[in-house]
Amino acid sequence: MNMSQNRSERRMHRGTVLVVIVVVMAILSLVVAGAVRPVRDESDLATLRVETTRAFYASESGAIIMMNAVLGNAPMPTAGDSITLNGQTILFVQIPDAQGVSIVEGISGDAIRRVEFTTQ
Repeated sequence: MNMSQNRSERRMHRGTVLVVIVVVMAILSLVVAGAVRPVRDESDLATLRVETTRAFYASESGAIIMMNAVLGNAPMPTAGDSITLNGQTILFVQIPDAQGVSIVEGISGDAIRRVEFTTQ
């Protein structure tokens, strides 16, 4: 009877160790998952910042194109025309109206920047 008690105690000890290992592994997986999420969020934010900057420069480039057209150095784009370079798009929303107001949008990924200016 003493032998069988030792065997059952060893089995219980092994079962307890197994449960402890499973719990520790679950806790570690939660810690790792919690550590990865902020990194992913920061990565998404950095990507959006880059896209916003690219959209800004695209809209500025469109404004320069529009100014050259107003000065007669380039053909005037029509409203709705677009130019795509390296994944960024310049969209001419409004050509100079009676008041000289022009609107140009720069688009890169999900980011859109709009430039509105008045020509004389």
